[in-house]
Amino acid sequence: MKRRASRLVAAAAFAWLGYVLLHTALSGRWWPMLLADLAPPLLLALAPLVLAAPAVPAALAGPGPRRRPRRWLPVVACAVAFALGAGQSGLDLGGWGRGPGRVPPDAVHIVAWNALYWHQDDDPDAFYAYLRSFDADVYLIQEYLNWRADSDTPLPVDDTARLRREFPGYRIITAGELLTLSRLPVAGSRALTDPPGYDSAPPGTDFPAFWRAKTLRTDVRTGGGIIALYNTHIPVQLDTSDGVFTPAFLKGVRRQSLRRTAAWTSLTGDLLCTAVPRLVAGDLNTTPAMGELDRLDDLLVRARPTDGGVYPVSWDARRLPLWQLDFTFHDPGVRLHRYRFRDSPGLSDHSAQEFWITTEGNPRT
Repeated sequence: MKRRASRLVAAAAFAWLGYVLLHTALSGRWWPMLLADLAPPLLLALAPLVLAAPAVPAALAGPGPRRRPRRWLPVVACAVAFALGAGQSGLDLGGWGRGPGRVPPDAVHIVAWNALYWHQDDDPDAFYAYLRSFDADVYLIQEYLNWRADSDTPLPVDDTARLRREFPGYRIITAGELLTLSRLPVAGSRALTDPPGYDSAPPGTDFPAFWRAKTLRTDVRTGGGIIALYNTHIPVQLDTSDGVFTPAFLKGVRRQSLRRTAAWTSLTGDLLCTAVPRLVAGDLNTTPAMGELDRLDDLLVRARPTDGGVYPVSWDARRLPLWQLDFTFHDPGVRLHRYRFRDSPGLSDHSAQEFWITTEGNPRT
C-alpha cells in the first residue's frame, strides 16, 4: 500500500512539474492557457510543497543506497516546480518587512477602482460617499456603465450631473466604460482604441466604445511636471454568453484572447511612444501567474503594496479573495510613497487601489 502511495505521489510530482514547465513557456503566448490561468496563482507555490511533504519521507524510507537516489527524483521535481512557480504565485515575501512610507505634502493622491457597473445594484448615496471618502486628486475608474443581464450586454450611463455635484472642481473625462476624474490641471487626454485591422466590437452592438476603448490616457500637470496616467481595463478571459458546456465556449475564449491582445497592443504601443513619465493602473484581469504581465514588466516597474501582507489580493472582494487582478505600473522615476488595497464594502467585487506618488530627477530612468 505504501509503495502504491509513493508511486502516486511521484506521478503527481512529475505531472505538476510538467504543468509548471508548460505554464511558464506558454502563458501569455497560447490562448488556451487562459483557462489554466483561472486557478489561484498561489497554487504554483503551495502544490509542490504539499507534494513534497509525502515525497521526502518516501525517499528517506528507501531500502538501500542503490535505489535511494532514484527515490529522490520526485523531491527534485517538487523543488524545481517550486523554484519556477514561486515567482509567478503572487507571493511577496518582502511584504513582511515593508511598511507605509512617509507621504510628502506635495504627493499626488490617486485611486484606481473597478466600480462594478456603477452602483447599478447599490445605493447611489453610499456609492458616492465611498468615492468621496478618498478625497483623491485623481480617480481612475473602470466599469462606468450598467449591464443588461437578460441580453448580457453593456449599457452606457451618463452620471455627469451628479459627478459635478459630488466632485466640484474636478475635470470629468470618459471613454467607453472608463472614467477619469482629476482636480489637477489636464494637459490632454485620449482613448486608446483597437489597433488598425482589428475591431473588438461585436456586430450590432449599441455600445461600440465599450469594446474598442480599453485604456483612457490622461496627461495631468503636477508639481514635478506632466505625467501620463493610463486608466486601463483589460477584457476578461472568458465569454460565457453562449454557455460553458457548449461548442461555442472555446470560440468565446479565443475571441476574448484576441480582444485582450488588441487592448495590450494599444496600451504598450502608446507607452513606447510617450516621452513623459508614465503610470498604468486599473483592472488588468490578469494574475501574477500570467505571462501577459511581461508586456508591462518589460517597460515599467510593478508596484508592490506597502500596507499589504505576503499575498496581495484584490478580487473577489465579495466572496473568496484569492486573486490579484488590479495592478499599478510606473516609470522608475515615479516614486510610490504608499500603495495599498482598500476594501470596497459590498459595492464591488474589486478592492480599490490607493497610492501617493511624486516624480523625481529624470522621471523615465
